[in-house]
Amino acid sequence: MKPFYWGVASSAFQTEGYVQNDMTDWEALGGFRQDGKNPLYQNGSAHWLHWQDDFRLLEQIGVTAYRFSVEWARIEPERGQIDQAALDQYERMVDRMLELNIEPFLTLHHFTHPTWFHAQTPWTSELAQEAFCRFAHILLNRLGDRIRYWITFNEPLVWALAAYGDAKFPPGKSNLNEMMLALKNMLKTHSCLYRHIKSAFPLAQVGIAKHFIIFAPGRNWLAVDRSLTDLIHHFFNEMIPQAFKSNRLKFRFPLLFNFDEPIDLNNQIDFWGVNYYYRMLASFRLNLRKPIHFAFKDASGEGLTDMGWEIYSEGLARILKLVAGYGKDIYITENGIATGNDALRMRFMDAHIQQALKAEQMGLPVKGYFYWSFLDNYEWLEGNSKRFGLVHVDYKQNFVRTLKQSATHYARLISIDRTKRQTKNLKKF
Repeated sequence: MKPFYWGVASSAFQTEGYVQNDMTDWEALGGFRQDGKNPLYQNGSAHWLHWQDDFRLLEQIGVTAYRFSVEWARIEPERGQIDQAALDQYERMVDRMLELNIEPFLTLHHFTHPTWFHAQTPWTSELAQEAFCRFAHILLNRLGDRIRYWITFNEPLVWALAAYGDAKFPPGKSNLNEMMLALKNMLKTHSCLYRHIKSAFPLAQVGIAKHFIIFAPGRNWLAVDRSLTDLIHHFFNEMIPQAFKSNRLKFRFPLLFNFDEPIDLNNQIDFWGVNYYYRMLASFRLNLRKPIHFAFKDASGEGLTDMGWEIYSEGLARILKLVAGYGKDIYITENGIATGNDALRMRFMDAHIQQALKAEQMGLPVKGYFYWSFLDNYEWLEGNSKRFGLVHVDYKQNFVRTLKQSATHYARLISIDRTKRQTKNLKKF
């Protein structure tokens, strides 16, 4: 029987600092400046320098797993040029996790690329698969004997939407066909990596971390809003998992967009990572350029986060039930809140963990929960102004770390659950 993992999650670029990649280039070009905001990276949370101290904090929190990513630009700063010293440090990090009895969940792609990538091997080209697989094989050869859980891509649809839909991420394109082509090539790359990883390490588990959103009609009394909500739900939540079973990546938005192409995925995935944060309202409007209006409203009564998102804990149970229908294991690979109110963070955590454990008790294959995020970090379009972390980072005072009360609270929840599970297992003998 597989254990239930209690963890925290982070991504390399958002925490590590001291690297140049496509996102730092994009920032320098002013790509993130919008609506009066100018988010600055400023070396994330300096995790690359402070990781040993940070791992002691992981030990204090008592997690049994840590979801992290490796920064491709650090490993391969120039195409074909491998930085062995960076590889050595990642190896030391993995070894330290194992010494602490913390299971590493390694994410290969978490939104960022080397500076050379988009010009030479963009995701709209099949050359991307060759380039990314070379990077992945380097990690497989170095760490494969110690990594049991591999996440090939984090939120590939979210990245494709940001990079090729609304041009908020590099390469900053606005072309829906290119967006779907990039997504298709990412999924093909997953399938290729799945075969390579399983061939080298048959017991390894390989999955994708996918963002899921609860969509609701902005005006429930209006049929067009209800139909629109169903359409968006299919596109965002169902299109990719269904492609794994049907071997077709397809989506049609009446009068505006149609994509339908074969893709050989053959259900090659061991688990789905569920990233869940909020409920969103969708409304139709007579505007050919922007026919959909998205909004948030505190209809649940659980409040809004500092991102303006509606907290809707019941939605997690609905998503878990949906994903369970695809017949694979489930890990809640991200679930968290941006807030300066730590009491609200603890209420958020309690409500969502309760939904996760209830789903497990109902027989759904939920195998772990990872709070996002471990540290306060760089939050893309928001910079370091939004704090998701269980650990406070003082950006003005040499990145000093302080455990929040919510970290102690999470540690207590983990301890209580692990004791219950051990007692239950002992009763079986």
